[in-house]
Amino acid sequence: MALNDVMEYFRQYDKTTFRVVTCQGHVPTEQQLLAFEEACGFQVPDEFAEFTLSPLGGLFMEVRETLWPRTDGHPGGLYGVKVFGIADNIPDWLDIRTQYNTMRAAGYGKLVPFLQVEGDTDCYCFNEAGEIIYWDHEDPDARKVVGSSFSEVLMKELLELEDRAKKKLASEDPAASAQSPRQGT
Repeated sequence: MALNDVMEYFRQYDKTTFRVVTCQGHVPTEQQLLAFEEACGFQVPDEFAEFTLSPLGGLFMEVRETLWPRTDGHPGGLYGVKVFGIADNIPDWLDIRTQYNTMRAAGYGKLVPFLQVEGDTDCYCFNEAGEIIYWDHEDPDARKVVGSSFSEVLMKELLELEDRAKKKLASEDPAASAQSPRQGT
């Protein structure tokens, strides 16, 4: 799987079911990426850097609220995927710098969170070696190495989001069908 597959996916995704928000014309500069890498003390993997510097950097994809209502602020499921970015004017909940600082303040400064399923407290992170770690808030020191590339992890999560959306639209409870969207990663 390559980053080209991810780009192709976003040219063809189901726009009637999903809403996608990206950096919307505020593509980050290489200087912004370098400043972030200097702040965290290591380089992010090349594939993630390329994605971050593309028009998709700072990505949020969710099932449209008209199809998956968010009642009382509780969506009742894992209805979206976030890839943290560094675009200008990016909201804190999608800003990789904010997410990294939160992890660092919690004592996990050697991890850079980069992807999270909306509605889940766990996330994917890069470590200093550029490996992808699945960070579980219930066992934060476990450091489970995923063994996949950025594009493989992102495509896996996007396809699982599609599956949860299909189940939700078929009146099934997608949260009940899987305890964690990353089982088997």
